[in-house]
Amino acid sequence: MFARSLRFAAAIGLLLVLASCTLLHGRSIDRPLVYYVRNVTVMADARIPLDLIENVDRRVSAAIAATRAPQGAERVVLLVKIDRLGFGEGARRRLAQVKFTVTATSVETGDPVAQGSFTVNSPTDEPRWARQALAEEIAARIRFAFSLATPRIRKTQPPRTISTRLVSDPPPVIVPTTPASPPRAAAVAPKAVPQKPVALTPPAAPAQPAPQEMAAPPVVETAQPTPPPAPAQPARRAADIAKGTPVEQGAVGTIRLRPDCDPAVTSDCAATP
Repeated sequence: MFARSLRFAAAIGLLLVLASCTLLHGRSIDRPLVYYVRNVTVMADARIPLDLIENVDRRVSAAIAATRAPQGAERVVLLVKIDRLGFGEGARRRLAQVKFTVTATSVETGDPVAQGSFTVNSPTDEPRWARQALAEEIAARIRFAFSLATPRIRKTQPPRTISTRLVSDPPPVIVPTTPASPPRAAAVAPKAVPQKPVALTPPAAPAQPAPQEMAAPPVVETAQPTPPPAPAQPARRAADIAKGTPVEQGAVGTIRLRPDCDPAVTSDCAATP
């Protein structure tokens, strides 16, 4: 009887301790909560890989951006602290395991309004995908706890092509594309090196060739035409030749100095004017 009463008192004490922790640190996250989550911060010590922290932060931030703001909900920010990274137990001893704590803090008052501790396991032990799968498990647990939407994965659709080629047409000719040549580096202009002045000498004049004697063309003697003989003049008589008359041969003439008269011909013309 005494032992039963002792166990009952111990249970009551444990409940009181849990209630005091809840009052001090906010509500425990035992069901999905509805808050207007504005931002998230992921932190851990140096033993936690950096890529795991980045992947959790990226996934939770995408979920916050994809969630529609609930009407009248309290605005909070999330603080995710990764406490331990190790391996599971029993059948999960080869799978990675993470223990983390999530605290929701009110934006208006700065007081924590909800807090919870979680443990998740990686669904695969493949070294290439274990970190990515573990980050997705942590983000999925946070999305469920705070009623966040799962972001949609955008699928890139191939462009639709419309072909008007008939079945009877020959197949199109496909020209292989040549890879683009890498851009050439711009040619650097060489620096001008100062040169010593060079005295320019005029080019030597070519020697003049010796003059060559040219043979004169043969001179052909041409017969000069002889002028026809002048007709013989009839001899003049001596009586016809007188003083003061123009004669041709063997006559003595005088020079006429006065234009008005000739003293040799005219008797009344004075010798001196």
